[in-house]
Amino acid sequence: MKTLLLFAAVCLAVAHSQILQPCSPPPLWEARISRIDPVKQFSERAKVSYDGANKRVRRIEEVNLLQDKEFFDVLYLHNTEPGTEYRLNLKSKECEKKELTEPWRPFEVPPNSTFLGESYIGTGAVPGAGVLTELWERTFESGDKFFGAYTVEGCIPIQDEFYSNRTGLVTTLFFDVTGGISDPNVFIPPKECV
Repeated sequence: MKTLLLFAAVCLAVAHSQILQPCSPPPLWEARISRIDPVKQFSERAKVSYDGANKRVRRIEEVNLLQDKEFFDVLYLHNTEPGTEYRLNLKSKECEKKELTEPWRPFEVPPNSTFLGESYIGTGAVPGAGVLTELWERTFESGDKFFGAYTVEGCIPIQDEFYSNRTGLVTTLFFDVTGGISDPNVFIPPKECV
């Protein structure tokens, strides 16, 4: 009987260890992003500097001279109370400083997310021609929904989708991700904003 209980305990421990836990992306990174919100007919391309440990994000939109629209340099500081947003219009050089109304939402797989599986971007059939990713999703108690794709190696964000009644569906795609922050002054508000 004791042997049977010990065997059952070992099987349970092995089965529990097989539950895949969400990976943790690097706390500091930079990337180019493409964000899309089809309902609001909104899209942007930008350079992002991300500091997950200190809850700071800098997003500098890539200016397209062929488009007649405003482009912004936006700094989100969630590490102050209250959180602060600095929004610099890159054409007019006017800056707006305001209190953040949305809570910090890190670019990471939320705890208690469901693992959907792995898939390749490109192909796994040809060496070096693909990147293996993990797919995750979560529905929060508020009804907000998350879907994300992260590389298996290094937990680098590839795709982040977030839906809420406040924001609608926003899809963010990540390109040219590099670890670390190239300019530590990137999280200082633009001179036009102080």
